[in-house]
Amino acid sequence: MASSSCSLNLFVFVFSLLSSLFISKSQISASVNGVVFPVTRDLPTGQYVAQIRLGDSSEPVKLVVDLAGPLLWFDCSSGHASSSRSLISGSSSGCLKAKVGNDRVSSRGDLKADCDLLVRNGAVGITARGELARDVLSFGSVSSQETVDLLFACAPPWLLRGLASGAQGVMGLGRAQISLPSQLAAETNDRRRLTVYLSPTNGVVSTSSVEEVFGVSASRSLVYTPLSTGSSGNYVINVKSIRVNGKKLSVDGPLAAELSTVVPYTMLDSSIYAVFAEAYTKAATNATSVAPVAPFGLCFTSTSSCDVEFPAVDLALQSEMVRWRIHGRNLMVDVGGGVRCLGIVDGGSSRVNPIIMGGLQLEGFVLDFDLGNSMMGFGQVTRSDLDSLQPEAL
Repeated sequence: MASSSCSLNLFVFVFSLLSSLFISKSQISASVNGVVFPVTRDLPTGQYVAQIRLGDSSEPVKLVVDLAGPLLWFDCSSGHASSSRSLISGSSSGCLKAKVGNDRVSSRGDLKADCDLLVRNGAVGITARGELARDVLSFGSVSSQETVDLLFACAPPWLLRGLASGAQGVMGLGRAQISLPSQLAAETNDRRRLTVYLSPTNGVVSTSSVEEVFGVSASRSLVYTPLSTGSSGNYVINVKSIRVNGKKLSVDGPLAAELSTVVPYTMLDSSIYAVFAEAYTKAATNATSVAPVAPFGLCFTSTSSCDVEFPAVDLALQSEMVRWRIHGRNLMVDVGGGVRCLGIVDGGSSRVNPIIMGGLQLEGFVLDFDLGNSMMGFGQVTRSDLDSLQPEAL
């Protein structure tokens, strides 16, 4: 293995290494035509937090980004008062939309009653009964502000458990009819698109395309892979094989890989993780295994005074020639004391999908979800661009 400093980005290989996407502040401010929400990472939880302007309150609502969430919900008693907010009745079209593909919605048997639904906190896996409501979402610049009506759920305060400090709820970006991308596409008559760029300090969530947010050159550099179809609102891609340091693991594929922004680290089914951990330990020849630090299962120290390049992990997608490479800081987590732990962990054996790709592995990547065509595009971002990337102020 060649020794060099650890790379800080993910790499995509399609026959050869793709060229980088260069994203600057001037590009993003000149190309944004749709709704763009700034996103930052909460360090203690590893969750990503966005801000939106809702109703006539002067204070923004801080929401944890949930890529699989079916709707937007927040604690309406958290101090965000809005005189334009109203509850939705069980006989309304909004309640009917919420019921599509969701048998957890009721109107208490009375069409004049409020539209009740079960709201889920995907970060810790708890649910509560909430009430469907409507308010006005504002976006754009101060000089050119636009508004749309938005459906969301009011949830009890205890449902905030486990969310980032200061978060008032969750921004659901899944495929349900009342998710944020679906609602905004219906309001603007645009194609259902979702652009996600995760970063510790300057991420972006947008319902516009990558081209509209970052420009033509960025969109042309994307590589697309099919999104799996099904009743779930999650975004799932198929992984044909897994390689460690170029060597294919002896696991049966294809494997369904769900993309998640509420899980900080990639999780593998226990049977896959056992094979993966053994292969990775053998491949890390220039590092010494040490006692793992929770929640990680593999931790190492360097056997030399030089910086160590740990073995890369490749996920082959629709073919062996289309690979998602994970390495550097997208793979290893510095836990202090000269110890680095592998940011891929044992996810147990009871999950629907054998792979859950966490936020650390998605960072530094532009993801384009073309929901109309069930495709996902992904492209690389260089380290030098991260400091200059700033979305328009909301």
